[in-house]
Amino acid sequence: MLTLSAVTGTVWADPSGTSPTSFYVASFILFVVLAGVMVALVHYLLKSLARLRQQDQQLAMINRELKHRIKNLFSIANSICLQTIKPGKSPEEMSTAVTGRIMAIAAAQDLLSETASEGAELRELVTALVTPLAPDPSRLKVEGPAMRLPADTTTPFALILHELATNALKYGAWSQDAGLIKLSWITEHAALNFRWREHDGPVIAPPMREGLGSTLIRNSLPGATVTHDLKADGLECHINLPLDGGTAA
Repeated sequence: MLTLSAVTGTVWADPSGTSPTSFYVASFILFVVLAGVMVALVHYLLKSLARLRQQDQQLAMINRELKHRIKNLFSIANSICLQTIKPGKSPEEMSTAVTGRIMAIAAAQDLLSETASEGAELRELVTALVTPLAPDPSRLKVEGPAMRLPADTTTPFALILHELATNALKYGAWSQDAGLIKLSWITEHAALNFRWREHDGPVIAPPMREGLGSTLIRNSLPGATVTHDLKADGLECHINLPLDGGTAA
């Protein structure tokens, strides 16, 4: 920009080539851009902090769930040992019983680990615990809708299925060549109605006193109603399990 000097009468050039107004406009634009960048940066940092807080809350919830499950598992393991280790049984019998029940717990936990705190599908639990013990696939019939067990009942239900299946293999329908087991369930009135029915099993006289397996089956699910009936051709077991805070029918 050329400027006339009133004092010397000379003309000189402004090396910046801009007027003061242009300088202020450019400075204002630069300030607005920098302010926008700062606002975007602050917004990003706030979102990152919120995400970190949410992750911390999720980790805390996972830790609480893990502690709860570990406590429950120790309690269940202790109960299993107390119910299994009794006078009159050989070490081999007690070892086999404890090992089988612990493996049932492990299978239930495998399913729970895949579904976090949502529980496990009842059919998947049957497939994991009952199906492998069937002498032949044709000797196990399973019928029931998709049904997810609550997380806090998955392990106790796994123990019951394991107990029923091993008893059927040792003493019940599966100890006979033609023995058949039918499993069925429905959900109604905020409750799960589960039925285990054995057919063509040996004739078994009712025991003089309730065995340890029957005690475990009856007491594993607090709040549930369990009936355990020896029919002429095999065992029939009904479980009515309240769901979502319901009461047993």
